[in-house]
Amino acid sequence: MNVYLQGTVVVSDVQFRDPENSNIAVDPTTVTFYYDVGNGQVVSETITYASATEPSVGVVAKMGIGWYRTWIDTTDFAGITAQEWDGEGANQAPGEKFFEVTARLQFPS
Repeated sequence: MNVYLQGTVVVSDVQFRDPENSNIAVDPTTVTFYYDVGNGQVVSETITYASATEPSVGVVAKMGIGWYRTWIDTTDFAGITAQEWDGEGANQAPGEKFFEVTARLQFPS
């Protein structure tokens, strides 16, 4: 599991492949990205690909055939974060992945 400091922009990628056709890259009909922060915090978001070609926070972008990317801004949360990509139609993505966001240390001034 990767660990990031709070305030880091985390990049999440997925590649959709067709295992029944030489594992070639394929585009699903619909691509959706979900993430949920644990530790009792209520931070969750669902982002659906809408034709963007440049990723940013809150935007899923298509980087190439079957390859999608989004950014997650961790400024407002810390904890174990579950992320999942979903492809609707004949092509599906790998399962859930996790990363951890640790709070920044606060030093007295």
